[in-house]
Amino acid sequence: MSTGNGSFWGNFFLQNRLVSGAIIILIYIAIMSVMAFLLSGYIKKLYLGESNLLDPVSGRIVAFFEKLFGENKDKTMKFREYFLNLLLFNAAAGVMTFLVLYFQNFLPFSAGYSHFTPSLTFNTVTSFLTNTNLQHYSNPLQLTYFSQTFVITGLMFVGAGTGFAASMAFIRGILNDKGFLGNFYHDFLVSIFYLLLPLSLGLTVILLVFGVPETTSSAMVLHVLGGHGTVTIPLGPVATLEGIKNIGTNGGGFYGANAGFPFENPNWFTNLSEFVGYTLIPLASIFSLGRVFNNKGFSNMLYGVVMTVFIFTTFMTFFGEYTGIPALSTLGTLYTGNMLGKETAIGIAQSSIFSTGAVFTSTGAGNSILLAFTPVGILGVMGNLLLNDPIGGVGVGIMNLFMFVIFTTFITSLMVGKLPELMSLKLSSREIKYSTLSLVTHPLLVLIPFGVTMLLPGLIAGFPGTRPDAITSVLYEFGTAAANNGSEIGGFLTNQAYFNYIDGIIMLLGRFLLIGFQLVIADSFSLKSPKVEFGRSINPNSFLYGLMLFTVMILLGVLSFFPILALGPFLSWAHDFSLWIGVVIH
Repeated sequence: MSTGNGSFWGNFFLQNRLVSGAIIILIYIAIMSVMAFLLSGYIKKLYLGESNLLDPVSGRIVAFFEKLFGENKDKTMKFREYFLNLLLFNAAAGVMTFLVLYFQNFLPFSAGYSHFTPSLTFNTVTSFLTNTNLQHYSNPLQLTYFSQTFVITGLMFVGAGTGFAASMAFIRGILNDKGFLGNFYHDFLVSIFYLLLPLSLGLTVILLVFGVPETTSSAMVLHVLGGHGTVTIPLGPVATLEGIKNIGTNGGGFYGANAGFPFENPNWFTNLSEFVGYTLIPLASIFSLGRVFNNKGFSNMLYGVVMTVFIFTTFMTFFGEYTGIPALSTLGTLYTGNMLGKETAIGIAQSSIFSTGAVFTSTGAGNSILLAFTPVGILGVMGNLLLNDPIGGVGVGIMNLFMFVIFTTFITSLMVGKLPELMSLKLSSREIKYSTLSLVTHPLLVLIPFGVTMLLPGLIAGFPGTRPDAITSVLYEFGTAAANNGSEIGGFLTNQAYFNYIDGIIMLLGRFLLIGFQLVIADSFSLKSPKVEFGRSINPNSFLYGLMLFTVMILLGVLSFFPILALGPFLSWAHDFSLWIGVVIH
């Protein structure tokens, strides 16, 4: 059935943007969930060390590198050795890439480029090493192709591989009672050659087919019609970076506009592909827990909780951007929502779910400008950020979720007067202590630097926006660093020594301090024996437990920041919509 102006459904979606936007978001969520479920069986085999279809190729590559560096997968490590090797390996990668980046003007493909300042070099290396990918530099104008490939793309693999290796050790700690967590170097190589490299190559091919460039040419020169000069568009190895950027939940873009630039994200299909790419491993890891622990009810409960958070925040962002600013809707023109800072070909719905999904994971990629979002739209995005990215990055996401699960189990067990148990293991004071430390570290890493920064009048006076906007920008800046996310509102000069150094320190602590706490818990689990069923006091698969977990996440996450939210985005929202709350806050 059709109308005179086109197809029935085409006209329906054009005339019903609210309905069509909601349908697009639900389609994205459905595709994401199906793809993650299909991958979960494979990830379960990696967690359990089972044979899989990539053994003939990836197995030989892993064995080659182990033989080359004198490592043996059967040489298992206890907590201290595992974590120390993890730290030393990342420290070595950090020092090497720091030197390459700082002295890039002396290295290949350096014509016309200079080296970074020490503070910017420190910020960039720590950002990509910690899987944060916060960019305080102008990309690609300040990076040589050698730096782009060796430092940026290389650290994307290192950061994501370290995260998945840590999750393998965490799962192994729950499953065994020998006190061993495995071999870090073997786990890292498995993460790279069995998971990250194959998936990123697959996504790279998809992006190449649909128009993302991959070349060693430095630029494309376009001649403007009418003889009005030329326009130079930088080119380079974009597709390979985009592949690991999304699969590894990294998020750093080849171009400054990230996925809002057409060469990084040409159309709706690449937008969908990149979205599925960065949600794939974190969500599949959650599904895999049901297979690993032979308890699908547990993974279904976790999926239900995190998807409740995601759906709520996504639709909050979408409705905020669809409604836009009331003052603009009264100008007598056709107002279809806040399109400021968004790619026309992608639209509000796809921009909303892409931006929210990037902080639902630790990816931080962006296809639109967060600075141009409405206060309600920012609240939807920031909600996930302040929860420390509900499903997190590759590997570390499920460890972060387990911290909430341990704390929730402890609270609910106290309510019924029983000893807390999880996965047939009795929880002791050690697990409770370190899970609590893990949960409170994130807000402390945000709130302490935020408070110090707001007391520095010289910094705040330099902000071009109003005070609520400045509060929102600073809160987001430290929130994205602590969550190892990398998305950014901006609105002020981030490339200054103060923010470069303080963000770098926050990113390092937010990454390795939390991994350390979580591996201590894995070590504690690995010493518990025997692994038999005790009298379970609560059912972690139940709806009520899921509701309690959701409540704990909200209470420990968002409410920790409520006073700052009230003075930042809530106050901006009140100003834009003339709400009475604005008068109350003033």
